[in-house]
Amino acid sequence: MLFKNIFITYTIIISFFYLTSSVLWGGARERLTGKSKLHEFIIGVLLSLLTIVLIKFPIVTDHGTNIQIRALGIEIAAIFFGNVTLVTMFLFDLVVFYFFNGYSYSYKLDTSLLLIILLIGFLMNYQKWSEKKRFFILTPLIILVRCYGFYLFDKWVLAPIGEIVLGRLLQTMGYWILMFVPALLLSYFIAYQTRNTEMKLKKMENIANVDGLTGLYNRRFFDKQFLNFCSKSYESSIPMSLLMIDVDYFKKYNDLYGHPKGDECLKKIALCLQSDTTSSSGIVARYGGEEFSILLPKANLDDAMKIGIRICKNVKKLKIEHEDSEEKLVTLSIGVASLVAESEQDIKKLIKQADQALYKSKHNGRDQVSC
Repeated sequence: MLFKNIFITYTIIISFFYLTSSVLWGGARERLTGKSKLHEFIIGVLLSLLTIVLIKFPIVTDHGTNIQIRALGIEIAAIFFGNVTLVTMFLFDLVVFYFFNGYSYSYKLDTSLLLIILLIGFLMNYQKWSEKKRFFILTPLIILVRCYGFYLFDKWVLAPIGEIVLGRLLQTMGYWILMFVPALLLSYFIAYQTRNTEMKLKKMENIANVDGLTGLYNRRFFDKQFLNFCSKSYESSIPMSLLMIDVDYFKKYNDLYGHPKGDECLKKIALCLQSDTTSSSGIVARYGGEEFSILLPKANLDDAMKIGIRICKNVKKLKIEHEDSEEKLVTLSIGVASLVAESEQDIKKLIKQADQALYKSKHNGRDQVSC
């Protein structure tokens, strides 16, 4: 029966962590992007649910004592997550422990342990300690406090005052340590692996979304964001603007200076575009070859024109030599368009307008911004 309960407990822990990992780092991850506090709150609630399940499936010793590893959830919270998760777990667990045990001696001991972990967790988050350091500090501390709690419980509740049944006490401590330490190691391993997987996925996403030469977003990511911004413009009736940018006489530049120099030229221009657009929360992308695009959500035509003019001036200030151009420097032609989306498919309409404006800039002598 004992081994059956241990097996059930470990099965619960494994199932819980893999289930929550798939939720928190799966489809829900994109919906919670930019909502870190909400994300941490949800994690706190889920870890509290794990605590409830662990309470409902205790290990019963030969002496009839229930062994519960309910401190597991809050230690995981203190190791991997921030203050919002810790506070959420602390408050939920206070309510849960009271619901199951009432205002008893056991409740007081559990509350003391929760409070200790909460305060140490705050300190660890403030000091930004590593996860391994947190693990090796918290684990022995929780074991000592929990075992001392068993001692006090055995002394004042299970036996007459002043007497301790040593066999019962040692068995309780032994079973608790036997359950808690492997469960914690298992939870740590799963959480650590999940975190590593998440980091690898983000790295792969960045590789898939970023142009290898310039470091800007690529066409694939740009098109995806374009569709999102178009939908938001349609829903909110807020304008969005598009800048289509072309490097003047770039083919001649490559023929004259060679492709390595051409690559260096594109990198310098990309850096300039990025720095000039940062304050506008725009999406800058390499659209293809020597073409770049800048998507400006919540920007009207006047705002977009000002950014375009500033970009043209700043690229000329780079003083990239180009003997086969009229200015003897690398310059840009920019087409600007702006609209309030009347449907979620107004992407083609805005691109067509920006392309026409770009053609106008080239036709009128290049090195200019048109709309």
